[in-house]
Amino acid sequence: MKNVVPEKIRVIVVDDDISILRILKQLLKDKGYEVITASDGKEAIELISNSDFDLVITDLMMPKSDGLEVLKKAKNKNSRTQVIMITGFATLDSAIEALKLGAFDYIRKPFKLAELNVTIRNAVDKIHLIKSNEMLLKHLKEAHQRLRATVDESVSAIEKDIEALDKMKKDVDMEVLRAEVLNKYGLVGNNVPFHLKHEGESPILSEVERLSRLYEKGVLTKEEFELCKKTLFEAM
Repeated sequence: MKNVVPEKIRVIVVDDDISILRILKQLLKDKGYEVITASDGKEAIELISNSDFDLVITDLMMPKSDGLEVLKKAKNKNSRTQVIMITGFATLDSAIEALKLGAFDYIRKPFKLAELNVTIRNAVDKIHLIKSNEMLLKHLKEAHQRLRATVDESVSAIEKDIEALDKMKKDVDMEVLRAEVLNKYGLVGNNVPFHLKHEGESPILSEVERLSRLYEKGVLTKEEFELCKKTLFEAM
């Protein structure tokens, strides 16, 4: 199986502080991420609605729509999206609410870049792990489907072989029975036609019925059936 390589990380940064937007955008671009910015919650929600993001870094207190609304939208759009909340007005209640809604982590302003870097790295590691697992699962499903198709083909081939063997056995059984009947009536081999010992007509009728069944099943041809009957009646 080929190595699973996750796709490039897409990030949206949301903050009404333009200076913070610029700093975070440059920081993330230097790490090789694809970065989009939004200056308020409403703009962020529109961008999230129309595109897919792996990571959302959003301020909590913003005009129009706050960070919790951005968080809700991101998680409703894709539950695998990781969201980091940043705010200068952190309270225990807001932190708990954000975590309940699925936030990856919660950072207070003024934050240190080293602290933010660690949080971003941990979030991206989780994103890579999720993507790798999804791609691995996809490859495993494809491999399972290919294996299942191969097994189904093998089973089908085996079933056809069994059917062919059954048919061959039935054909052989019919040929053996046919040979026994024709031999009994002196129509093949060196046997002399038999002389049926009977009392009344019951043995004759039973034998005629037996020959009729063999004819109906295809063991005897019409000509063979008639010859057997003729031999049978001549033996009376």
